[in-house]
Amino acid sequence: MAAQRLECPVCLEVQDGPQHQCREGHVFCASCDSNLRAPRLCPECRMALGPLSQAIRSRSHEERIAALPAACSHCGLATTRGEVAAHEHDCPQRPRACSAAEAGCAWSGLLADKAAHEATCPFAVCQRMMAPLQSEVVELRAENSRLQAQLAPLQAQLAAQGAENSQLRAENSQLRAENSQLQSAEPPAAEKKAAKAPNGVGRSAEAPPAAATQNGAAEAAADAPPAPPPGPMSWAARAAAAATKQAAPAPAPKPNKATAAAVTAGKAEADTSDGAGDRRAASLAATLC
Repeated sequence: MAAQRLECPVCLEVQDGPQHQCREGHVFCASCDSNLRAPRLCPECRMALGPLSQAIRSRSHEERIAALPAACSHCGLATTRGEVAAHEHDCPQRPRACSAAEAGCAWSGLLADKAAHEATCPFAVCQRMMAPLQSEVVELRAENSRLQAQLAPLQAQLAAQGAENSQLRAENSQLRAENSQLQSAEPPAAEKKAAKAPNGVGRSAEAPPAAATQNGAAEAAADAPPAPPPGPMSWAARAAAAATKQAAPAPAPKPNKATAAAVTAGKAEADTSDGAGDRRAASLAATLC
């Protein structure tokens, strides 16, 4: 009789969980309230309801439902509706599945037999062996994601540097081409220097005459310091000395005292004869006059 007064007027059942009410105090379960269509109206008095997010909960109605008697579906233990869910979760008579059920084990039994089964279950044994590897894989994936996040900006920077490098290479090639054109258009440096220099400057001097070469060699030999005392000479040194003697002219002989006296007497006789001739010419001119 008490349970009938706690029934929802929409689904006619006593539902566990949150209970909503209108401003007049009419209670209905939260599942039926979420299914109401706009405009939202109270199922009993047709009063307008606010948004579902602002629904009014009936705490007293929820406490009366939780206090209703109930029994465990596995072991039959008498309890209340508010506590039966927690008891059934830990009930030793509730069938359990193997922890490796997702891997393919179809075993199901009591909680007391579960430990003995998982000790020999090949799926559970493999799962225990794979557990550390799976955790390591998870860590490696996290590290891989972190490295990829760091790699993305580096790749972008590398692409930018590659584009800049290509641009610099293109500019370098262009400058080399311009340099080659300028070098092919300009005259050689020797011709430019000869064209800018005055006449006779910058040109190769003609070879001096042989006589001038001989006189210069003689003067250089005369001005040279005295040679060191002769020593053993090699074949090349003897050949060079012989060539130098042939190129130099023979030195003029120095006059001795007798030669000098003869030259002086000759000059005096020439002067005397010139004076006598002049006197004879003067006397002849006077006679003719």
